[in-house]
This record gives sequence, C-alpha cells and structure tokens, in this order.
Amino acid sequence: MRLANLVLALLLLGGCAAREQLPDYSALANQELPATHFETVITARDGTRLSATVFQPALRPGEQAPLVVHTHGWGGWRVTGPDGFYGQQMMSGRAALKAWRAGFWVISYDQRGWGGSEGDIEMMDPRYEVQDALAVIDWAGEHLPRLTMDGTGDPRVGMLGESYGGAVQLLASAEDPRIDAIVPIATWYDLSEALAPGGRMKVGWTGVLLGLGLATGYDLGKFTQASYLKSAGGKMTPQVQTELKAHSLASYCQRGQRPHADALLIQGLRDTLFPLDQGMAIRDCLDQGDADVRLLGMQGGHILPPPLQRWSGLPPFNNEPVLHCGDRAINLYQAVVAWYEDKLRGRPGAADSVPDLCLSLDLDHGLALQQPPQDDAPQPLPETRVRPLTSGWLSPSSFIPLRKVEAASGLVGSTRLELDRDQSAPLLFASLAVRRANGGIEVLSEQSTPLNARQVDLAAASALLQPGDELGLQVSGFSGQYLFNSSWNPRSTTLKGQVSLPSLLPLEAPLASQ
Repeated sequence: MRLANLVLALLLLGGCAAREQLPDYSALANQELPATHFETVITARDGTRLSATVFQPALRPGEQAPLVVHTHGWGGWRVTGPDGFYGQQMMSGRAALKAWRAGFWVISYDQRGWGGSEGDIEMMDPRYEVQDALAVIDWAGEHLPRLTMDGTGDPRVGMLGESYGGAVQLLASAEDPRIDAIVPIATWYDLSEALAPGGRMKVGWTGVLLGLGLATGYDLGKFTQASYLKSAGGKMTPQVQTELKAHSLASYCQRGQRPHADALLIQGLRDTLFPLDQGMAIRDCLDQGDADVRLLGMQGGHILPPPLQRWSGLPPFNNEPVLHCGDRAINLYQAVVAWYEDKLRGRPGAADSVPDLCLSLDLDHGLALQQPPQDDAPQPLPETRVRPLTSGWLSPSSFIPLRKVEAASGLVGSTRLELDRDQSAPLLFASLAVRRANGGIEVLSEQSTPLNARQVDLAAASALLQPGDELGLQVSGFSGQYLFNSSWNPRSTTLKGQVSLPSLLPLEAPLASQ
C-alpha cells in the first residue's frame, strides 16, 4: 500500500505547470553558454498554453546546436529536470537527457490535457496535438539562440518519444518537412486496429490506460461520449474506429502523405498494446519514400501487469537498455544519440552501428536482417474441437502441434490462418506457441489474437528455438487480454483450415547456447 501511495503521489506531482521565463540571450550573444534548463510556457496555434522545460546545451562562443523535441507517453508528462521521474525512469526521458548532455537543445513539453498544459485530450487529433508539436518548433525558432538552421524559420529538428509521444512524431513529420529525424518508440500505425484487432477491444489494456489517465488528472471527457461508452462492452463502435484511424499514420499513408524525416523505429516484441506488427507497418509506409528508415525490435514496451503478463523486473515501460543484433550488442540510448549525430549534426557514419533491421529473440539474442523472413507454404491445420465456455480458464487451452524443430533456430514473424468458419461460429483466440522439449508450453511474445474472420494474421512473435521444441497454436475461448469478448458459448466448435508459419532462421550453435 505504501508503494502504491508513493507511485500515485509521483504521478500527481510530476506534471506541474511551468513558469513562463526565458533567459536574456541578447546579453549572451558572443559568450559561452553553460548547460542548464529552465521552464517556459509555449502558446499553441489555437491559443492553448503548453508547459515546457527547455534544456540548454553547453555551447562555445559561436557554436550552434540542433533541436530535439521530446514528447511523453499517455498518462505521462514532460522531463522536468535532470533528476525528475520521467528523465530517470522512462526510456525516452533518459534518451532526451543523453541528447542534451551530448550538446543538443532539447524541449520537453506536456501535451495538451496532460501535466501542466491546458486543453482537452483529443487522442492525437491532427488539428490539435499535431499542431501543438509544430507550434513548439515555431517557438524554438523564434526564441532560442544558436540553433542550427536549414533556412529561415526552419531549425534542424529531431523528435523523440514513446507510445502516445511516438505517434505525434509520425504525424507531425508527415505534416511539416522541417522535422529532419525522428525516434518513435513503441507506437502505433493504426490506433483503431491496435486497440481492437478486428473490432474486438483489448479490454485489459483499455482498463489500464483509463486508470492511468484518471491517476494523472484526465477528466474522461472524450470517453464519456456515447460512441466510446458503447465500445466499453468489448466491440469498438464504427464511429470510434473511424476517428482513431484518422488519428493514425495509416490514414496518412493511404492518401500518400508520408513522413519526410529519417526514422529510427523502436518496437517491442512482448508489447501487447502496440506489437511488432505496428512497427513493421510504419516501416513499410516510410520505406516508400526517400527517408532512411531502420527498425530495432526490443523485447519490452507496453507490458500488462501480472498475472496478465510476466513482469520483466525492468523499470516502468519495461525496456531493456541493450539489444543484441547477431554478434553485436547495441545500447539503445547510445543508438538514439548516434542517430541525431548522423542526421542532425551532419556526421555521416555516426549511426553506422545501427542495423537496418534488428529483431530480438530474447534478452540475450537477436537477429540482424535486411528484411523479415517470409512465411512458409500453407499447411493443413489439424481439426480441433474447442469448448469456448470453459477453454482457457476452467479447462486448459488446446495446443495444436504444427512443426518439430530440428536445429537451433530463430523465429520472428507473423502466422497467417486461413480458416473454414461461418459468421455464426463462436469467437476463439489463438497464439503462436512452442512446446519445449521438457513438455512446458510457452506462448511466444505473450500475444493473443481473436479469430473473428476467415483470414487472420496472428500478432508477430519472436523466439529462440532449440532442437526438440515443437511449434504450434495455443487456442482457447477465453483471453484475459480481451476479457469482455469471450463468447461464453457452451457448444463445442471445430477449428480447421490452413496455417502459414514464419520461416525458421538457422543459428550457430554457440549463439543458441549462450
């Protein structure tokens, strides 16, 4: 109880309003600038006042520096200082401080409706949150000295943030070519599909997000609208689907409006809110332009509290600091700073250590690739009887064996199901799983997907596989991640069709046994 009270107190105190202040830079035009930080208030394009903290880098006389704009996640707030909660405990906050200490200007601001900023939360509306990010860039260009400039009113700009704060980067850089380099961490491509695959709400996550919003002062205004209230029953309403998709990169890409910035994408394999599929879709969209796009797939990200998922023992947001890419180990924070050194500071080759695609298998192993592996050819899915009413909670889930593993291998990718089912079939949930040689069954990446269509792509999974392991599907009628969507149907149903598994990538024996 004491720990819970302490966490709540930190949440409530973390997002205080900023004081409007600005150093007198006119008196420091030709002098050395020390590393420091100060609070200010930035007026958005619609007049909303946004609380911000400005981190001034140490600059020699005449030296200039690019700008990094930091945006926090849902339920969060700005980095208030070097010793603040967000800068000490959250991945993007830590990276923002490292960028500042490496000599970049950094502005971290409270997004509208959060922390000390005014306004209502609009779920990443392009008319509001996205325009706010651009207003921060406007303000920096007008008020901060010695910014590296690409032209009049065009400072050299990078952006950084996770989750909610990752989405704003994607949309803002699609709207404004002044943004040169972005680092979106664990964010969405299509928010409607991420929250509700096939229209089925991830009730486990919506409950956590709602609770986090309440703890940090969100007034629930949007969620009291009829279309949102109806979605609480487990099925996302068409009105909410339309709105959330419009607030997503998916809509921009469909109309050919792609981000201009070079992008270092970081996505989580165990992330059950915005899994790897969302990051791969972002990568596919951005790859169609001229930008340099790279993706790092870590294990962490959005992890549900136990018992719904295993706690990693890592700090909030569950991210590991080191990612293994083949025979290389990459520090994620150093990779972020190297990205800005290359793309903003103009030091070609500074980010050469960051691969085009690195996908984690576990905390100690990963694969450096050019492209994700293709699926194997479809194979018959053994017919399996499932009783939805009890399967997965009163009785065990069904494991359907599909492939024996003959050699140490890496698996990363999605599984496609082509099902023989009709519209009246009870809803089931499926996961890619492995039965280890000792008989234990492990759901890969802890992902579950509702089977509510004839063709279903399971959430992408990753695993380090050993000889004697057996890949298969874990099927049930109940999922804690989709609590209100279980069919509770007492009659048995038969699952049948075809399945395409990700191809296995052979690994060297020493790598697999470390």
